[in-house]
Amino acid sequence: MTRIHRLARATACAAGAALAVGCADLELTNPNQQTTDTFWRSESDARQGMTAVYNGLLANGTYGRWLAFAHDIRSDIGFSPSPWADLSNFNKFTLVDFDFEVNREIWQHHYAAIFRANQVVADVPRIEMDTTLRARLVGEARFVRALLYFNLLNLYGGNIPMPLQPPAIADRPASAGDTTVWRQIEADLRAAAPVLPAAYTGADIGRATSGAAEALLGKVLLQQRKWAGADSVLSLVVASGRYALVPNYQDNFTALAENNRESVFEVQFGDRTQLANGVRGLNIAKMVGPCGPSFCDGRPTPWYFNQFLAESTSTGGVDPRLDVTIFYNKPGGMDVYGRSFQARYGAASTDLFFRKYGEFYIPGEQDWDAAINFRVIRYADVLLMLAEARNELGRTAEALPLLNLVRARVTMPAVPAGLSVAAMRTRLLRERLLEFGLEQQRLLDLKRQNLLTAALVSNDAEFSFFVPNKSELLPIPVTETNLNPNVQQNPGWR
Repeated sequence: MTRIHRLARATACAAGAALAVGCADLELTNPNQQTTDTFWRSESDARQGMTAVYNGLLANGTYGRWLAFAHDIRSDIGFSPSPWADLSNFNKFTLVDFDFEVNREIWQHHYAAIFRANQVVADVPRIEMDTTLRARLVGEARFVRALLYFNLLNLYGGNIPMPLQPPAIADRPASAGDTTVWRQIEADLRAAAPVLPAAYTGADIGRATSGAAEALLGKVLLQQRKWAGADSVLSLVVASGRYALVPNYQDNFTALAENNRESVFEVQFGDRTQLANGVRGLNIAKMVGPCGPSFCDGRPTPWYFNQFLAESTSTGGVDPRLDVTIFYNKPGGMDVYGRSFQARYGAASTDLFFRKYGEFYIPGEQDWDAAINFRVIRYADVLLMLAEARNELGRTAEALPLLNLVRARVTMPAVPAGLSVAAMRTRLLRERLLEFGLEQQRLLDLKRQNLLTAALVSNDAEFSFFVPNKSELLPIPVTETNLNPNVQQNPGWR
């Protein structure tokens, strides 16, 4: 009899005693209920287990909703005027309740998905099935696990626990430490890349590929400032010839051109018609889109808007990425979900709202469940990461064509040769700022180049609340530290 069965039976007995009646043996077995002892036996079980891992990426705390706030609205490209005070304060680096929904769900939903990935890694290898498929599924699980630990490490730091096996009830894993977590993320991706295919067909499109594992490994190495390692692995992605920039920048953020040649890895969201099947849609636009069609709980900073106006296109126009990223009072007019900006917000309005990842092309207000896949890694990111790695290695001339390739797609003029390493670093960070708004990149860029400081108050007034040696990380939820005394709280939050 398991501990859970014993507890259930004891509870039934206690209830019966209170009514002065006898306690019958209520331990009944459902012959159709799957357990860990009966589930992991067939190829079908292995496939279903991996599907559950991918499903974990759809949750509020993973890619469904809150990471947009943790990475983008907390950075200098966004701010939160939300009437939900706790949400507004979260984006001002101020948390009184460490179990506030956003913080708690990011933590819990990441670990729930990691738990699923750990099951696949632990249990699928003992299933008798096609060996190539078995290795692939384990590789997919290790890729997802690496991605989730990468998010947790960058948001919460090295005090996170790092279980790699399905836990026992009494397990209380200790804080792992930055070095250990980075090492494990790298190990997972290096193990995954050789067993993952270069591409998929049919219903398997969207699963992790070898290119996705290599690109994420490059991002992991870059974030650690391991420039040579990042250059080596990202060069493989470029040399593969599998990826290219799509001609229309906006095609990366709607449901009309998903899993295109620019997509290296994207989370596969559905719409409300698939909710009954456990597949949900993307909530980001409903939370941070324009007031009216959405809740506008996160908005672009005026500073961020102005960065798009600092340079003109080759023909003298405005950087086309502005109109894809932001709704604003555009000269000549701009449609906002079927109504003009001026009609919605007034002729003199200076309001700014995020447009990217919105379903503005569908009549009506923004639905909670947008059928738009979230692009975790795009080829443009690979090119700019590789350019950054080469520049930091002193190979600035080799970085330049990669930067200009990304700029050419949006008709921005080529950056001239002859820049110093420092000048190129500034140009690359600026290009990433314009290219990846609301794509969970800005906070990583600032941290990597040691620019996440209170000095950003000149870009975003919310940084007046930034406290050095505290605000760089989120606090670990109290539900975790109370249950697990082996986890240390982050500095400044104790």
